[in-house]
Amino acid sequence: MKLFTEEIHQSFFSQRDDTIVTWLGSAGALINARGTVLMIDPVIAAAQRDGQQLAETGHRLKVPLPIEAEQIPRADAVLYTHADGDHFGQKTAEILDRRLKPTFIAPSPVRAGLEGISVSRDRIIIAQDYASIRVGKAEIMVTPAIHDWQEKDPWQRGDCCGYIVKTGDGAIWHPGDTRLFDELLKVRNVDVLFFDVAVCRSHLGPEGSARLAGTCGAKVLVAYHYGTFDVPTGGPFGSDPEDCLPLVEGLSARYLMPNPGQLLRLSNL
Repeated sequence: MKLFTEEIHQSFFSQRDDTIVTWLGSAGALINARGTVLMIDPVIAAAQRDGQQLAETGHRLKVPLPIEAEQIPRADAVLYTHADGDHFGQKTAEILDRRLKPTFIAPSPVRAGLEGISVSRDRIIIAQDYASIRVGKAEIMVTPAIHDWQEKDPWQRGDCCGYIVKTGDGAIWHPGDTRLFDELLKVRNVDVLFFDVAVCRSHLGPEGSARLAGTCGAKVLVAYHYGTFDVPTGGPFGSDPEDCLPLVEGLSARYLMPNPGQLLRLSNL
């Protein structure tokens, strides 16, 4: 499918009386919860090389970023699900830390990376399963994840996580990278579910995401893990969200395949 970028304007970050959310591309999300600005897995530092725009992962971008780290005017907290480079963008973190001094919430393996770029320890909160963390107008609940993709020394439980961001307007669940396991099927009262389309053993994938959508109560599903990097078809970066359509047809939730930067208002669900 053909994507085009919708630029995220500075007005996104203003004080407001509702909640808006957008997809940053790859696995990133940006939320303004009644004036509290949160970022999940932002990888939004790009470089020009030989006339091409490259993500900090080294991949050529298929479409421009909807906003870059240097353009973010404020962020109250930056949330990381795990330490893979397409989720923990070190260059992005450096820029956000230098310019904005946000709170960082992340599992332990990411802490080492944050401390490696000199983020102050008093601004790092370790994400522990089922912890509840208040940031401004938002309550953040940590959900467990198992993303044991490595053949040697795979990540263990607690090394990765997801987040439910609860606001006065509803709840947004970004499960991160995880395979499906029974605890996730017990999560309820979600309004917006980020829907992992990546066909990969250690991911929810279309089938696992569809099962979560059916149990968590989501009204809207936001596809992610697609269309950002110029990579071969398939796998964690090159899956097609349209392949998920047969799996979501029987669900009451609305399935979105957004453009990067496309705005979603929780009041319009």
